[in-house]
Amino acid sequence: MRNILIGLLLLLGSFPTYASTVSYNIGYMSDYWYRGVFQSESAVSFGADVDTGSFYVGTWMADVDQGIEMDVYAGTTFKIFGFNSYAGVTGYYYSDNFDSDYEEFNTGLSYGGISYDYSVGNYKTAVEQDYSWAEVTANLTDNLSFSYGEWGKDLKGSVTKVNYNTTILTVDVGLEVGKNDSNSTGTSKYVDTTYATFSLGVTF
Repeated sequence: MRNILIGLLLLLGSFPTYASTVSYNIGYMSDYWYRGVFQSESAVSFGADVDTGSFYVGTWMADVDQGIEMDVYAGTTFKIFGFNSYAGVTGYYYSDNFDSDYEEFNTGLSYGGISYDYSVGNYKTAVEQDYSWAEVTANLTDNLSFSYGEWGKDLKGSVTKVNYNTTILTVDVGLEVGKNDSNSTGTSKYVDTTYATFSLGVTF
């Protein structure tokens, strides 16, 4: 899958002439948490996305405690039985041995203010681990959402999150408060933990 994802990233540069939408984003996080797992004390990020209406491809990069994380993703969106749905692939790659690379298949659907996302992948540690990630999100208002996510297979743990997002002038402002459990993936210092992180972002 890695060669496929890298090939899609190379295609990113050839899409703008034909694509419906090309966008770029930069951001800052006071603490970087992903799926309830601690990544870094603050992070700056940059991303680029191409959306043709039914097909998307993009990349996202952030500095972590050691080196850089680079994500590459692609997929398609469609409707099924009245649900907005998607299916795609994502690869997560790291420099400086911060973490092991991993790749996954993603799918999800939404209806009204409720969405469900599911991913299954392979984590390339010294002993390869298969994992799944499932998350349900409810949009309580236009700006406020509640979600519950859970790791499965070889990786364990769960996280409950509340997110508030708004836009001030052209700057996206976010606040996430989360609580993971004692079985969560990660170092013992950051499990069974309540955390809060603040983010700023601009898309152009």
